[in-house]
Amino acid sequence: MKQQKHPNFIIIGAMKAATTSLYACLKQHPDVFMTSIKEPMFFNNFQKANDFKVHGRKTKKITTFDQYYSLFDAVKNEKAIGEASPSYIFNEDCPQLIHKYLPKTKIIAVLRQPVERAYSNFLHARRANREPISDFEIAFNKEEERKAENWSPLYYYKSKGYYAKQLERYYSLFPKENIKILLFEDLVKNPIETSQEIFEFLNVDNTFVPDTSKKVNVSGTPRGIFGWLIMKLRYYNLIPNIQFSNYLPIFIVKFLFNSAYKKAKPLNKEVAKRLTKKFYKEDILALEKLIGKNLQHWLS
Repeated sequence: MKQQKHPNFIIIGAMKAATTSLYACLKQHPDVFMTSIKEPMFFNNFQKANDFKVHGRKTKKITTFDQYYSLFDAVKNEKAIGEASPSYIFNEDCPQLIHKYLPKTKIIAVLRQPVERAYSNFLHARRANREPISDFEIAFNKEEERKAENWSPLYYYKSKGYYAKQLERYYSLFPKENIKILLFEDLVKNPIETSQEIFEFLNVDNTFVPDTSKKVNVSGTPRGIFGWLIMKLRYYNLIPNIQFSNYLPIFIVKFLFNSAYKKAKPLNKEVAKRLTKKFYKEDILALEKLIGKNLQHWLS
């Protein structure tokens, strides 16, 4: 009987915190296996209907262990076996489920300043034609109303930024030495050093140097007819969920992206300061103590 392979590490989030870039770096390492589907989201959907309201067509879900473990069938002799589902950090049931079925799994989280993360989340939804509201702050403050109407967690821009509360669920179940916390800004500014830090955490060769020249999953807003067409194709899931930079020269990928999207308008600094102070100050201070990192720059 064929022995089932399963992950020994999971990237749990956060959404729009460069987890796709980290996934791309890890995938290059010869001793690391990453699932071809970047975000299985299995533990979100295991034994749940999750019939949420989504603006746009719904995607196919992985809901059984047979489906989930089949994602690891291609594992050969890799020492570190992983997947990356950024929604795991926010979902209240995921820590218990992961601990129950994969108790020795190492946990990796990448955290981003909560309002900046929310804005990038909003742009991501807008780009995919899944967010009908064009004003970020209005959409941000719509969360309670949307929750009451059973909208998908995709739209929980505010709640996803309470990292201390979310991570406490993991720290209460997994040994501290099996949890690795990264900051988005470190991964963006020093991608090679940060990736090698993860390689060391996973007990694989930490001298390996990944190619970090390709920017992945960059946010933008649709441009012209081509952008409108791409947005509609994404809306109806008619574009496969693949990383095109793995198959096409980078200059072609850049040309296609720049033809379809224009650079998103930067987050208004006053809005960022106001929302941070109103909603996240206490959680950021609690997070500092929990993960042992200075986050004063997030408050300013």
